[in-house]
Amino acid sequence: MTQEFTIDDCSAGVRNAKPSEVRKVFAMSAKPGMISFASGMPELRSLPLDALADIASDLMRNRGKEVMQYGASTGTDQLIELMKIEGIENATRENTLVTTGSQNGLDTLARVMIDPGDVILAEAPSYSGAMAVFTGAQAEVVHVAIDHEGLIPDELEKTIEELESQGRRIKFLYTIPSFQNPGGPMMPQQRRDRIREICAAHHVLIAQDNPYGLLGFEGQTARAMRADDENAVYLGSVSKMFAPGLRVGWIVAPDSLAKILGLQSEAAVLNPSVFAQEVVAEYLEKYDWRSVLDEYRVLYGKRAQALMDAFDEHMPDGVTWTRPEGGFYSWITLPQDVDSYDLCMKCIDEGVVFVPGTAFYTDGRGEHEVRMSFCHPTEDEIRKGVEIFTTTLKKAMNA
Repeated sequence: MTQEFTIDDCSAGVRNAKPSEVRKVFAMSAKPGMISFASGMPELRSLPLDALADIASDLMRNRGKEVMQYGASTGTDQLIELMKIEGIENATRENTLVTTGSQNGLDTLARVMIDPGDVILAEAPSYSGAMAVFTGAQAEVVHVAIDHEGLIPDELEKTIEELESQGRRIKFLYTIPSFQNPGGPMMPQQRRDRIREICAAHHVLIAQDNPYGLLGFEGQTARAMRADDENAVYLGSVSKMFAPGLRVGWIVAPDSLAKILGLQSEAAVLNPSVFAQEVVAEYLEKYDWRSVLDEYRVLYGKRAQALMDAFDEHMPDGVTWTRPEGGFYSWITLPQDVDSYDLCMKCIDEGVVFVPGTAFYTDGRGEHEVRMSFCHPTEDEIRKGVEIFTTTLKKAMNA
């Protein structure tokens, strides 16, 4: 007789995890004809598939026995060069750990750093995948307010001091300062510097997640936190600026921490795909990837503008939203009498799906907030989808 397992048979970490709202609505977005503002899937139409096929073929023919074997998890020269665009000159092969996507990097960092009951500071709102990792590790996520320029330094300092007065153990600050998911703000340099000063004064580690840093619509970038603080942790990925299917991410950390992260990573995956790493390395070294990236920036910029224009035309009074200058997302704040989850279910019935704001908090907030992604739908789909969304929203506001 097959034994039945329930959540009660699982570990405390699994019992503590909550289902992903993003995954739930992502499944709904797969229905035929659905206009999806839910997914963070990059547009891949500019990807040079023939060139990638040649790269893969050459690797198999000329280095097949090497790329199909076990290999190292340390960083590659190409990834180290890539990070120099955002000012990181202190990355080496030894302090850079390649991971199976940056989500795997987050999980590795959590397993190394977090004990049950530890505090992780994060923006309010913040990336739902990271929130799932931290709560699964039985950390308490304490959210810190943001505005149109990202994390607010005074709020961060106030929160740290309050936690310290309570004797709470803060393990690190998790932040996405460049075109943040889910809100889209780009943190200016002066604010980044102030946040680094606050964290240094209170001995709080900074962990910067940076999947969108090269996706400014006008090509604008900012200095990574790691560029000016060798004690900061940096999480990178090729998923948004190249392709997610290869599952190549990386962590740069202080030398002593990088060694421990490497041991934990080996215990979990032995080593990430050598073949995928080499495809990325060859692409970055031998192909004009910057031109492809420029095409993506223009494409996402046009789609973001289509979203903003549609909001300006159709959104009812009492609703506010962010105006991103890069990345994939806009964050919408609804009137207090409109529940974002209920609105999402009604919109799905009309052929539009988005992610309710509760997915991006761990403390129950977000009931009147929405994340909309503009990266995947076409401009025509964006305009049509916003008309459906706003029509449904107006009905909910007048109910």
